Amino acid sequence: MRGWMLSPLRAAGFGGARVAAAFVLLAFTAKARAGDFLDDGSFYFDPAAVASFDFEDGVPEPSDPRDPPLTRSDASDALSGQWVIDVEPFADAFVSIDLPDVMRTYRASLWVRGGDSAGFAVIAHEDGRAAEVAVLYPTGRITSDGWVELANEGIRVDGTRSGLGIGVFSPEGGQMDAIELVPDGDIDGINPACFGALDDACGVGESCYWGECRNVNGWVPPIPSDREVVTQYLENRLRFLFGPFLQRSIDLPGALIAMEAMRHASDPWSYWNSYALAVRRLHDGHTQFGGLADFVLENPKPLAICFLEGDADLSHLTEPSDPEYHDVLVSHVGADHNLGLAPGDRLVRIDGLHPIEWSRMLVEGNWNHPTAANHQTFAEHASQLRSVISRFASEIEVIRCNPQGCGAVEVISIRDLPADAPGTPVSPVACDNRPLRHVPTAPFETHAGDWDAAYAGLLLESNTIEKIYGIEWESLFTTNGQDGVGANLNAGIQLLENDAARGVIFDHRTGTGGTLAGPEIIWDFAVTTHPVSFMLTRQRAEDEQPTLAAGLAIFQQAVSQGNAEVAGSSNPSSIPIALLITQDVSASDWLPLGLKGAAPNVRIFGPYATSGSFSTFHQLGYWLGFNMGLASADTYLPDGSTANGTGIEPDVVVLPKQSDLVNGKDTVFEAALAWIRAELGP
Repeated sequence: MRGWMLSPLRAAGFGGARVAAAFVLLAFTAKARAGDFLDDGSFYFDPAAVASFDFEDGVPEPSDPRDPPLTRSDASDALSGQWVIDVEPFADAFVSIDLPDVMRTYRASLWVRGGDSAGFAVIAHEDGRAAEVAVLYPTGRITSDGWVELANEGIRVDGTRSGLGIGVFSPEGGQMDAIELVPDGDIDGINPACFGALDDACGVGESCYWGECRNVNGWVPPIPSDREVVTQYLENRLRFLFGPFLQRSIDLPGALIAMEAMRHASDPWSYWNSYALAVRRLHDGHTQFGGLADFVLENPKPLAICFLEGDADLSHLTEPSDPEYHDVLVSHVGADHNLGLAPGDRLVRIDGLHPIEWSRMLVEGNWNHPTAANHQTFAEHASQLRSVISRFASEIEVIRCNPQGCGAVEVISIRDLPADAPGTPVSPVACDNRPLRHVPTAPFETHAGDWDAAYAGLLLESNTIEKIYGIEWESLFTTNGQDGVGANLNAGIQLLENDAARGVIFDHRTGTGGTLAGPEIIWDFAVTTHPVSFMLTRQRAEDEQPTLAAGLAIFQQAVSQGNAEVAGSSNPSSIPIALLITQDVSASDWLPLGLKGAAPNVRIFGPYATSGSFSTFHQLGYWLGFNMGLASADTYLPDGSTANGTGIEPDVVVLPKQSDLVNGKDTVFEAALAWIRAELGP
C-alpha cells in the first residue's frame, strides 16, 4: 500500500467512551458481489475480489514499524479456514492493501465477533496521511456462531495515487476474519480541487475538506431498504425524546423539515446528513451529532491560533463592527503554525463573511457544528474557528495590530498553505477563552491543562498583603465531589481558607460542563443555602410549555419533596468572590445560576450570557460510525420559568478589548480584579 502510516485511530487519539449501537439494525443490499457460503456452511471469497485475507498463511507485516503486528489465534469456528485475528480492548487491527493503478469504486467487507467493533476503510494519499474514510456497517448477515458482516460500498479510490487500509477498532476487544475488497464500479475522476465549504465544485456525496472534494458517502451506511420505516423511527426520536420546551417551539419544526429530504434522497450522504442536519438544527448544547470520521481524518494544515469575541477598539476606523456579531480577535497563539498572527490581531472575514456568520453557515455539512442552547451567544463558534478554518476555509482576512496601531486588511490564503510533512510537530495550545493565565501553577505556554486539575494560588497580580487568590480550571466533572476535578477544587478552596485569602477570582472560562457535584463545591463556599432549580425529563411528546403558575407549582412540589437542586451552605465565605465566564454548558451553566444574586459579595463577569443548556441527554449511536446526543429534559427555576435556552447573564458585562490584548492584558480578569480591590478598600 502506498505510503501507509500508523493506524489512524491511534494517530487521532480515538478511544474511551463506548457508544451504544442504539439505532435499529439497518440491513442493506450490496450492489457488488461478496463472499458467500456453500451448502455445508463453509465460507468462500468472491472470485472478483482484488484482495482477500483469511490469515491462513500468516499475517501481513505492518506497513509502518510504529504499528503493532497483528496477532492470530487458532479457532475451530473461524469464518474462513481456522485462523482469526484477535483485537485487544481499545485497540485496532489493520491490513494494508495494494490496489490496482486505476480509479475505481469498491465494496469493502470484513467479519467480526465478540464485542462492539468499528470497521472502517481508510484511504491515504501519497504522503500516507489518512485523507478519507469509509465506515463499515452491518449488512444484516450474521452466522449462527456469532460472526457479523460489516461492509460499505461505492468507496472511491484513485489507485494511481492512494492506498487503502481495512480493519477494526474495538472498545471491548473481539475477533476479525475474512477481509475482502471487491470492485463495484468505475469512475472518471476523483478529488477535484475546491475553494472552501461554500464552493459548489463538489458533487453528490462529496464535501470540500482542505481544498479537495472528498468522499463523505462512505461515512454513512447505504440507504436502508425500508427507508420510510427507518425515517419515521428516527423522526420519532426527535419528537419523543428531545426535551427542552423553548427549542421544541423554535427549532423542532425546522429540524423535522430537514428530515423530509430523507424520504427522497438519492445517495447515502444526502439521506443520513439530512438527519444529522435535523439534530444540529435543534440548537442545543447537549444536542450534537458526530462520527468516526472526525477521529480518523488527519489535518494536513493545523493552526495553533485561538480566537474569542471582543471589542476591536483599535481597528474600527479601518473595519467597522458588524451590526449583528461581536468582533473576533486573536486571544493567544502557539509558537508555530500561527500564520504570523499575535494576540490582539483581528479576524475580519472568512471567505467574505463575518467569522461567526461563516461558521454558522457550516451547519449544512459540519458534523462537529457547535451549538449553544442560547440563540444569542456564539462562544463555541469562536473557540472552534481554528479547526474549521483549516478544514473548510479558502481564505481569511485579518488586521494585524500592535501597541502602536493597526495595519490594513490583509488576505491570507488557506487553500495555498502547504501541507505539513507527516509527523511535523505542532505546538500544543488550548483555546480556553483566557488570553493569559494568572495563577503560578497554571499551564502558561500551552493553556492545555489537565481536565481534572484546578490550579490555585496567590494571583501573580497580587501580593501577600493584599492576598487575592485565583482558581482556574476547565471541567466540572466529578461523580461525588472527590474524584475528577472535585478533589482539586476542594484543595484549592482549602488553600484559600488556610491562607486567609481576602478575595478570590474563580476562572471557569472554558466551561465544559460536568456534573452538579462540581458547582456544589463552589456554591458551598460562596453563598447561603437556597433552592435553585428542578430538572424534569420529558414525560410525553405532546407536553407544551407550562404557564408560570404551572411551572411554579412544579418547582414548589419538587422543593417540598426534596427533589430540587439546592445551592450553598449555612456558613459561606464573606470575602469578595468573582466568577469569570465565557463558554458555559450544562454544569457550567448551573454554576453561575447558583451564584446569581445570591450574595452581595459575589459578582459574575463575562461578555454575555451562558449557553443555557439546563438539561441532560440521551446518547444514541449506530455501530460506532456515528453518534448523537439529544437533550432530554428542561429545568424549572424558582419563579416557575423554564431555563433551557436562556443563559445566565453576567453581573458585569465586559468584552475583551483589542487594545488590552496587544498590550498583554486580560480585560475580563482586570475588571474582576478591580472590583475585588474596590471591595477590599484601602
